Amino acid sequence: MKTFEPDARALAAALHDGIALCIAFLGASWLLDVDGLSSVEAGGLLVSFAIAVPIQVTINYLFGIYQGIWRYTSLPDIQRIVFAVLFGSVAISIALHLFGIDNRFGYREYVLYPLFLIGLMSLSRMAFRSFKEWSLYGRGGGEQGTGVIILGAGDAAVGLVKELSRSHEWRAVGFLDDDEKKRGRLLHGVRVLGALDELPRFAQRLKLRHAIIAMPSVPYKVRRRVVEICKGANVVVMTVPTLNNVVGAKAGPARIRKVAVEDLMKREPVTLDDAGLHELLTNKVVMVTGAGGSIGSELCRQIAAYQPSMLVLYEMNEYAMYKVDEHLREAFPEIPVASIVGDIKNARRVNQVMHQYSPALVFHAAAYKHVPLMEETNTWEAVRNNVLGTYVVARAAIDYGVKKFVFVSTDKAVNPTNVMGATKRLAEMVCQALQASSSTRFEMVRFGNVLGSAGSVIPKFQEQIDKGGPVTVTHPEMVRYFMSIPEASQLVLQAGCMGLGGEVFVMDMGEPVKIVDLARDMIRLSELSENEIRIVYTGLRPGEKLFEELLADDEHTRPTPHPKLRIAKAREVDPGWLEGLLEWLNQDRIPTDSEVRRDLKRWVPEFQSQVRPRLAAIPQVRTGTTGGN
Repeated sequence: MKTFEPDARALAAALHDGIALCIAFLGASWLLDVDGLSSVEAGGLLVSFAIAVPIQVTINYLFGIYQGIWRYTSLPDIQRIVFAVLFGSVAISIALHLFGIDNRFGYREYVLYPLFLIGLMSLSRMAFRSFKEWSLYGRGGGEQGTGVIILGAGDAAVGLVKELSRSHEWRAVGFLDDDEKKRGRLLHGVRVLGALDELPRFAQRLKLRHAIIAMPSVPYKVRRRVVEICKGANVVVMTVPTLNNVVGAKAGPARIRKVAVEDLMKREPVTLDDAGLHELLTNKVVMVTGAGGSIGSELCRQIAAYQPSMLVLYEMNEYAMYKVDEHLREAFPEIPVASIVGDIKNARRVNQVMHQYSPALVFHAAAYKHVPLMEETNTWEAVRNNVLGTYVVARAAIDYGVKKFVFVSTDKAVNPTNVMGATKRLAEMVCQALQASSSTRFEMVRFGNVLGSAGSVIPKFQEQIDKGGPVTVTHPEMVRYFMSIPEASQLVLQAGCMGLGGEVFVMDMGEPVKIVDLARDMIRLSELSENEIRIVYTGLRPGEKLFEELLADDEHTRPTPHPKLRIAKAREVDPGWLEGLLEWLNQDRIPTDSEVRRDLKRWVPEFQSQVRPRLAAIPQVRTGTTGGN
């Protein structure tokens, strides 16, 4: 039970409950005694009050009744009142019996009195809440706020209406839901008007310009259909967060947002082995490299939710480190955070950190990831950072007794056609080689593009749309796998929980998405037409493929207990191979880009460099006339 210091409001509430108890006693006695109370019996009642009131108030305090705020009285508060009164009735009955003053109280009084007291305590609190809400927001929000129709009539929609009733910004005018059993029903005073397909008719009749999708757990196909209905009705479509993104949070006005392209992706919620992750992370020292990046920072947030004994953040970008450190200290003030600015290639710095904090787990997310940028003029830096940096951190993990090392890889490591992908595959091979002679368990996790990450196509498209276009797509047939940053991070943690050592985990990335279709979705969600925002094809950039693969040709997979993770049987690596690689990585001179690509082919035989001069832009064409070819 939480500590509690009485204040004026708590004392007033206790006084109210004492008076309510007296009224309940008198009411029960009056109803059950038609002859009325004699003066002697009335005196006995006063003595009973002197005993009963302190007992009931004390029990109310123990049940947390006086820690609540009347203005926010809810069902759990009423439940606490019921239990407190029932326990109090038993305690008062025993006390009055011990004092010998319960001779006029029978079982009928002890049945009727608690009912009266529960009613008085509950109704007075609910009445106060209703009065405060009426005085603040008007009756049900009155005519204040912009009228909005809610799509869906489930639990999320009901919670949303309750929140909107307190908002001056929005006013719920009705629900639409495909469940015929709900048709015509009232939910918190708002009627279920019809089916989702009837939105255009109701939007026109009620002169509505906004709709909120309150179906956070429905499949993507339903979300896409509802967005198309909203587009046809010419209303602005908004939504509340998906259930797996807002655990335990309310879907109130502050969380209402416009539908984003992520909501239309072909992804289903991730189910995690919560008990296994608690065992993996809780009360452990966990280190994350690249902690300021898109995946690294999300990993930190999700790891923190499992209450590690300490989080050690390792990041080269000072500002990125500052931002994630600030967020973690605000969101998880009880968790110690060590924010280390350093380069993963600096073995002395990495060893110092490992020695000082002795992490049990390391999630290695630090890497150079931008394909075109790493393909020309920066090839040696990509190799040094992604391969040598991985070796340095992995070697330190072995030397300082890290139990598990999870390496964040990429689908571009499969049959790589660019330097970035080849370096990530080479880093995987480094981990495989080290696993052969180490008690540290190394796990590699491959996945595709993450929505909204640094360098992602989505922020770029949004910036182009905000400027009025055009939106640049490299090729009309370009496809990619996508998942959200939280989903990718959840599966990285899940793989770390499941791995026994040396596995290459492959995520179920769902169905590939055409980049041009993604651009069209973003244009529509920006309430613009494809005639207003042109799509221009610019040609493949250096190192780009039309499509990504998740498995190499000579690999196969086997299932895991988790439906969204499989294990790839990658080629085995001879530990002796590592010595020659390190000599190459530590050479004194800086090789040219062509020499780097040549040598990468020696270390990663499946690497097929596709360096080409930058292509001239394909002639600009309006998407309204070309379609999606």
